[in-house]
Amino acid sequence: MKRGLVVLDHDEVSVDEWSGRIAALQADLRAQGVDLALIYNDVSRGDDIGYLTNLVIYWNEGVLAVPAEGEATLLTKLSKRVFPWMQRTSNLSDIRSGRAFGALVSAHVADRPAGTIGFVDAELWPAGVVREIEAAVPEWRTKLLGPLVRDRRALPSEAELSLLRTGAGILRDALAAATADGLGARDRIAAIEDIARRGGFADLLFRMADDDGHVTFEAAGQYRNGWLLIARTFGDEPWLPALADAQRAALGAVRPGVEWSAVEASAASALDALPPGSVSTLRWISQADFATGGELQPAPETGPAEGEVIAVVLEVVDPRGIRSVLTDTVLVARDGVEPLTI
Repeated sequence: MKRGLVVLDHDEVSVDEWSGRIAALQADLRAQGVDLALIYNDVSRGDDIGYLTNLVIYWNEGVLAVPAEGEATLLTKLSKRVFPWMQRTSNLSDIRSGRAFGALVSAHVADRPAGTIGFVDAELWPAGVVREIEAAVPEWRTKLLGPLVRDRRALPSEAELSLLRTGAGILRDALAAATADGLGARDRIAAIEDIARRGGFADLLFRMADDDGHVTFEAAGQYRNGWLLIARTFGDEPWLPALADAQRAALGAVRPGVEWSAVEASAASALDALPPGSVSTLRWISQADFATGGELQPAPETGPAEGEVIAVVLEVVDPRGIRSVLTDTVLVARDGVEPLTI
């Protein structure tokens, strides 16, 4: 499902919180001597721009230009006919379109004294776009910056947590409907998409595998600007309850900054019930990377920070080569975790 509901509701996230996100980034820029930050997003990952502006990039590409002082501007290749919708569903007033980002950036800085442009989360930029922009503004210095926005997204505010809890309830209901008895594969997918869409999800990535009655559901859902991961496996194998036992043990061991090897060790005894030759992996993904399943930024060996929302993913491949997955999203607190999708 794509192009679900996009909501800008200041009763959910206040005007002050939206402006505070931009202000926090601008403080980081000034501290690093950067005059203008550029943030690139496309359809595969639009969460940085979404976090700062509420804009959902459903198609094409966008570059958000954030000065160290002043108003942010969206640079896009989209036609101006979509500008009214983009302005209604975001906190942006300045949107500019063109055929190439190099020309757009050059025009945007034409009336500014040359300084330093910073590429935020530079490792994830398409190299060709960086070269294009650098060539278009040779008088400007460039600086490759780290994940300044993604790091902040990893620690949701109270308003964001409230929305995540609401979204988690909807996603649980959707999964329950999809796993009801007597449904065919298409009906199961339709059930989860229908409930997620009616519940207000902006995006839903859903996968189902059925290997002779061994069924695995995996879903990544975007509710407002937050993401939730959930996965369940159903079957007749007597060892499947061991996955739930292993997950409970792992979640019981999660603490801020925990060595992940200790979490793995806590689940090891439960996984002894798996068939010989099975291969299991236990990992965590930061909420800031849910949209890509953690593929772009693998989790570090130490566990998450206090206040971080993560997914704990337990995956087993049995001797037949069939996958089983148990995934839940939790909030990491000082003394443990708060389950969101369980």
